Amino acid sequence: MLKNKTKWRIIAAGIIGNVIEYYDFALIGFLSTTMAILFFPSNNHFLSLLGSFGAFAAGMIARPIGALFFGHIGDKIDRKYALFASLILMALPTFLIGFLPTYSDIGIFAPILLVALRIVQGFSVGGEYASSIVYLVEEAPQNRENLYGSFVSLGAKLGMAIGSGFCGFLLYYYGEKEILEWSWRVPFWASMVLSITGLILRAGLESSYESPKSSKIPLFEIFKNYRTIFWQYLIVTSAIWMLYYTLFIYLPVWLESYADIDKSTASKLNTYSITLGFIFIPIMAIIADKIGSIRLIKLSAFLTVLLIIPLFMVMSTGDIALVTIAISIMTILLCAFQAPIFATVVNAMPNHNYRASFTAVILGSAAGVVGGSTPALMATVIKISSLSIAPAFLIAIFAAFGLWAIFKLASFKIEK
Repeated sequence: MLKNKTKWRIIAAGIIGNVIEYYDFALIGFLSTTMAILFFPSNNHFLSLLGSFGAFAAGMIARPIGALFFGHIGDKIDRKYALFASLILMALPTFLIGFLPTYSDIGIFAPILLVALRIVQGFSVGGEYASSIVYLVEEAPQNRENLYGSFVSLGAKLGMAIGSGFCGFLLYYYGEKEILEWSWRVPFWASMVLSITGLILRAGLESSYESPKSSKIPLFEIFKNYRTIFWQYLIVTSAIWMLYYTLFIYLPVWLESYADIDKSTASKLNTYSITLGFIFIPIMAIIADKIGSIRLIKLSAFLTVLLIIPLFMVMSTGDIALVTIAISIMTILLCAFQAPIFATVVNAMPNHNYRASFTAVILGSAAGVVGGSTPALMATVIKISSLSIAPAFLIAIFAAFGLWAIFKLASFKIEK
């Protein structure tokens, strides 16, 4: 285990990487309507918005590939090299999006360039998230693995709060017209401040990891010897990240479209939910360290199945007080579901030299394929079903499968 000073430095470095990552996601979510108009113009609002969410999904779907690449580096070489390289590759595309010409400037090449930059982002993010988690959990004091693992999610919530809050400020200061004309670029340019801070924090990181002498490829060994727990964890994490991206990315758009809540209020509610998540993630992680990760995940999955449809029905009333209560409950449920998963996934892999690949591919796939496609998927199921609360049914189904998988996992005795 590293010295105390070094430990706090890696915590800060892990947080800053995910601050940058989810700062960008918050921009894409908040500015989805604006980006749809600028890069995917259409007479059909649904198709235009779907194009914007599709660009988001394209980047997210690249996450499993990046997760595989950086996870392999983390296992075969060192965790710290994966952390530093992924941060550099993640920072540049976010900054460059702020300079992109729009559809009115260069036509079809505008969305092509946007999607290309999103793919590069997604590739790097796939390694960033898992590398931070594995490092933090492995360096955590005994009986603090969940708390240390949750620091990565704290960084994500902080990044989303900064991104959402910054966009809300720009909307208030400039108004929708100026946002559409030019000031949408400002948050992407501002990302460079966070990126430089992250590079400073990660420069010269120490590591206690010992790379393996074996020539075996971690991913091949995982699918050869650990297939069962891999697929079951993938089911659980997919349920978590569908709820996550619905709450923090898609819900502001849903509130505008189906609860008759204006953009400014939806933004404030989004910032509130992210802030609440920032508070409850470490609380739930501490509880998981006390009562056990699997027990808390089971409870949160069950309550999600039970409550998610009523919560959407309450939000559809448009009553601000009721919507705030519903969002609060949904956020606390998500925190209870998510906080224990990080350390649990890392510790589920008994072979120390396969952990980065195992964690990266599971979380990269769940967040990238399922989470990344969630906004577009939610918009589509509403369009097909003509039912505004259709996303709730989808979340409930995924949570039910997650509950089944976590009961199966309990038999592997991965409980602390």
